[in-house]
Amino acid sequence: MRVQLAKSLTVIGGLSATGKAVLWAIGSSVTFQALTAAMKALGASLPSLEIAFVRGAAALVLVAVTWRAWRDLRMLPDKPIHLLRAGLGTLALLCSVYALSTKLPLALVTLILYSRILLMIPLARLTLGERTGSELWTATMVGFAGVVIAVSPTLTLPDQVPGTLAMMVAAVASAGSQLAVRRLTLTTSSAEIVAAYAVISTMLLAVPTAWVWVPPTAPEAVGLLGVGLLGMTALYCTAQAYRFAPATTVAPLSFIEIPLAAMLDYAAWGKAPSWQTAFGAALIIAATYSVTRINRR
Repeated sequence: MRVQLAKSLTVIGGLSATGKAVLWAIGSSVTFQALTAAMKALGASLPSLEIAFVRGAAALVLVAVTWRAWRDLRMLPDKPIHLLRAGLGTLALLCSVYALSTKLPLALVTLILYSRILLMIPLARLTLGERTGSELWTATMVGFAGVVIAVSPTLTLPDQVPGTLAMMVAAVASAGSQLAVRRLTLTTSSAEIVAAYAVISTMLLAVPTAWVWVPPTAPEAVGLLGVGLLGMTALYCTAQAYRFAPATTVAPLSFIEIPLAAMLDYAAWGKAPSWQTAFGAALIIAATYSVTRINRR
């Protein structure tokens, strides 16, 4: 067993930077889907705020361990944009956790959240004045058509409508948060952006969470601990992936999250994706991949 482990580590150590990035990105996708599945399971008995708080606090713990220049937070430039980014990111997290607590399948949660990449195109035009060509707009419209097709069956199911609407809000908020990050990178380091978000989002969630906190049972406490650990692991894997390769290489690898979510849906909840979900997913993946390739030029 030890010999096999040593051989595996030797093989991994001999990989190129791109190969290592691929492994870390796959690890990130698998961990993120395990995290969403854990949050969905906990959402059946615990408030969304409580789960979101634990998820956000995990990021704060990771930052506290890996980044020590806390005093620099008081000297951050563009504080209003940091607040906006944290507010939008927190809203996206809370809406996502709420959607997971409903009957909405994991695959649809993942799929709708993917539309944030497409939403950034018109939002960047409106807020940052970025010019976009006809190719980007065409890809964006194809992706939006995919979203409409994928969610259309849920709009006739009363127990899935709230989750669908929550995920649409989450996608818009997440796109806005990422645009704020794009603006912040002009004046602030990545470490400071992450630290500021972790601190502000935890503070935003702390007070309302205290009002609705439900003491977890022993199994639920283990689940919450798992959410925290999976959250930290996913963030670490993502950071490592971007360490070894640029975003244009790493980002498309996250597409595997959609089939992973579909498999988890079937394995844990017995839900198979509808043809609308599959067709919509194909359009969204194609559109998002096109946007990534166009932006790479």
